[in-house]
Formats: sequence, C-alpha cells, structure tokens
Amino acid sequence: MNEVVRAQPDDWAAFRDIRLTALADSPDAFGSTLSDEERSTEADWRRRLTTSVVFLGSREGKVQAIASAYPIDGDDAELIRIWAHPDARGTGLAAQTVQAVLDWAKGRKRVTLWVGEENPAAERFYVKLGFRRTSRTGALPRDESILEAEMVFQPPVTNA
Repeated sequence: MNEVVRAQPDDWAAFRDIRLTALADSPDAFGSTLSDEERSTEADWRRRLTTSVVFLGSREGKVQAIASAYPIDGDDAELIRIWAHPDARGTGLAAQTVQAVLDWAKGRKRVTLWVGEENPAAERFYVKLGFRRTSRTGALPRDESILEAEMVFQPPVTNA
C-alpha cells in the first residue's frame, strides 16, 4: 500500500536517506552531488524541510519516493528532487508523490520543473502528469554538458 506524507523537520533522517539514495542512483538527474550532500549536517537537512515543501512516498512502510518544491517568483513554484526507487517504479508511488506537491501548489500561477534532455523516460512521466515543455532550455549549472528543458504544469481541462 502506498502512502505519501509531507515531511517535517523531525523527518530529516528519512529525507536524508532517500535523497542520498536518489543521488547515488541517478547522479545526472540533479543539480547537486552525492558528495556535496553527504557533507550536510542534521541542521542542514532540517533547514531544507523548512525552506521547501518535501513529500515522501512510502510503500509497505519504506520510503521509496520523493518530490519537493519551493516558491519562486511570487506565485510560481518549481518542482525539484523528484525520484522513485527502482523497486517502486511502475507502482504509482512516484505519481502520487508528485501529485501531493501539485496539490500543495494549487492556486499558484505556474509549477515548473527541469528535465534532462537525455532522460526521455522522465519526460514521458511528467507529460502523463500534465506537464508540457516550454521553449526554455539550459545547461545543468554543476555540469554544463548536461542539457535540460523546462516543463510547466498545465492541469487537464475537465468538462463540468
């Protein structure tokens, strides 16, 4: 059974563990590095849980997914730190975790994210959730050989 909860500062160890696992598994998908984040202190991890919203997805009691966001430019938010453990892929846990962030962001003008040009599986995942590419592209700041494309959330139109 899947469960998604918003992490609080006291959840710092679970946040740290899933984040370090994500960085080890998919180093080119993130703006930071495993070695940089391994040096973070408990206070650093706790602070990150107060400066951004972090949702942790669990499957059978084990945290296996993460999705975060932080406010930018007033009414916008940027989706960051999206990852699911390989064992959880295809179970719906990643989509539920990202959806928790989108629910948190309701009322904001835009929710954006950046996806690696060499990561078509991630882009397909985001498209299924309602994201579409914008015209903006750029290099990952820590490694300019990794090109990224911006995507924006466009909620599906429903006929009421």
